[in-house]
Amino acid sequence: MSAPLLRAALRGRPAVAPFLVLGHPTPDLSLALARAAVESGAGMLEIGFPYSDPVADGPAIQAAARRALAAGVSTRPALDLLGRIAAACPGTPLNLLVYGNLAHRLGYDRFAAAAADRGASSLLVPDIPVDEAGPLRRACRRAGLAHVELAGPRTPAARLRRLSRVSDFVYLAGFQGVTGVRAGGFDAVLARLRETAAVVAKPLCLGFGISDRAQVAGAFAAGARIAVVGSHLARLVERAFVSGAGPERLLADYASAVRRLTGAAPAGVAPAGVAPPAPAEAG
Repeated sequence: MSAPLLRAALRGRPAVAPFLVLGHPTPDLSLALARAAVESGAGMLEIGFPYSDPVADGPAIQAAARRALAAGVSTRPALDLLGRIAAACPGTPLNLLVYGNLAHRLGYDRFAAAAADRGASSLLVPDIPVDEAGPLRRACRRAGLAHVELAGPRTPAARLRRLSRVSDFVYLAGFQGVTGVRAGGFDAVLARLRETAAVVAKPLCLGFGISDRAQVAGAFAAGARIAVVGSHLARLVERAFVSGAGPERLLADYASAVRRLTGAAPAGVAPAGVAPPAPAEAG
């Protein structure tokens, strides 16, 4: 169970969390992408279970989910793949985004226990509002899984305080509507993030619309502890896969994109302003 791992990470440096749909573009590549993200500086991963009728996901994530479902990645195979990712990325919090029907069909207690057993750190179910999430929160608590609530850019202060009381961290959707890269308007997102940080006592995660390093840095400066990047990376993976790029090229392009978000240097290259280690002397 990785909830303590998540809580320890939230006390450390802010983290970029790439969003991955389990099984996209294939199960094996999904695992390789997770490993590449962590090796490229991601401090956490946000993991989505493929679902046919999402309410919070835009076109890029919907396309990723359709491809994963076509590959046979339903709930039980997704849980198994989650366990493989946890084994490949030890020490990295895995924060799940799962739609309510998937958890409900298996049963909240069984789903939470299975997710925690396979290395999940937290669970966000965007289509179960806080008013109806009591049974799910209790199931998460029994399984040792952190529970996360979703807030929107129009969520009033009183409700934000309520979300904060029952959530291990609060996920703020930067834009009204579904996930996806937007042109402009990010200053308003950061203003809303600062307002939310003044109200919410728990760590904040910002998602929806983040696609470059400047936005990540702005989110951290405005009070976010986690910056989730989903559609931007999902679109990159989809384009590379459909174009016929081989796995090595796809993974290299993906790792480069994640490094641009995290500010990490390629393996064997010192970050800007940092001298590389001197070679060891012989003898």
